[in-house]
Amino acid sequence: MPLWLIWLLAGLTLGILEILTPGFVFVCFSFGCFVAAIAAALDFSFSWQVSFFGATTFILFVSARHLFGKLFGATKEKVLTNVDRLVGMTAVTLEEVDDQSGQVKIEGEPWSARSGSGEKIPAGIKVRVLRIDGNKLVVGPEELFRLSSVRN
Repeated sequence: MPLWLIWLLAGLTLGILEILTPGFVFVCFSFGCFVAAIAAALDFSFSWQVSFFGATTFILFVSARHLFGKLFGATKEKVLTNVDRLVGMTAVTLEEVDDQSGQVKIEGEPWSARSGSGEKIPAGIKVRVLRIDGNKLVVGPEELFRLSSVRN
């Protein structure tokens, strides 16, 4: 059996294995086998074939994340999750909020809160979450947020 056919069969086997498993690992080896098969068909020595296989596999391993990220639309934007996503959202005060304590409702859930400016915010007022401080939301009146965004 010619050596190029062995490389080709190994590449096809690894390609099928790639389809059956998650991740992009075996595809790098598969392409390495295909390049080595071409080298074998062109009568390169076995050491050159192994070198082509190794170099191709290494280059694909190094560049696969970047390459597949671009192909499948990966973005570099940081997606906020959990509590961090609450910053900037609107809440309603359930009770008076001052610089020490209070409670707001955001997305149907009550949260401990305190005023970012130190002023008292009465119950039933729309507020904006300014930041998270420990386990409390730091909030400010929605009207003040609108005024500051209009000025900027």
